[in-house]
Amino acid sequence: MAARADLPHGAVSYHFHGKQELLTEAALQVFEQAFPIEELRALETLADLIRLFEPWLGDSGEADSLVARVGIEAMLEAERNPFLRERMASMLREFREAIADLARAGQVRGTAPAAARPEALATLIGAVGDGLFLHARLDPQLDATGALDALRALVAH
Repeated sequence: MAARADLPHGAVSYHFHGKQELLTEAALQVFEQAFPIEELRALETLADLIRLFEPWLGDSGEADSLVARVGIEAMLEAERNPFLRERMASMLREFREAIADLARAGQVRGTAPAAARPEALATLIGAVGDGLFLHARLDPQLDATGALDALRALVAH
């Protein structure tokens, strides 16, 4: 790996204690790209949140495709690697907390369903995004844009 990155072996082994640690750290970096918490915290409404899903759906280009493949592999590896699983779970919790904050603010403004717990809305919206991602990767004929428009309409209602 060091040779492919055009780095001295010592530079890599100084920072990482083996290939597994390096791969784990790379997977976490990719996962952070998929769940941009700072960008999420800057949003004002749940409807604004849907635009964060757009790059991961449909024909999103080679770079996003690579990130998607690494992200999927990271999720599989998390089944075997407790450290990776806990770090990824922590990122997802932070993501859901930020969505719940958006939902709470929407409830105060009257733009989000008042009867639903913000944490439950956050889980549901995150799961819908994950499901659309999966469907878009497996079915190239999926109308992901239409699905996102429908989701936008639901959360804006």
